[in-house]
Amino acid sequence: HPNGVNIPLAQDVFLEHCQKLLEKFRYPWEMMPLMYVILKDAGADIEEASRRIEEGQHVVNEYSRQHNLN
Repeated sequence: HPNGVNIPLAQDVFLEHCQKLLEKFRYPWEMMPLMYVILKDAGADIEEASRRIEEGQHVVNEYSRQHNLN
């Protein structure tokens, strides 16, 4: 299954992957819906979801630095 979306993971397994992302990035439980959306958009690929979150952190940190927001 090339993109993972054609063979859906069981809901509980998918949510466990979301939980792993929360733990990896030390995000609060309130971020769970965002982890769900990111993982779903990444075709249920937890490595791809992690890469996208890391990319987002980098882009936001750069923006923040350039605009003296932190």
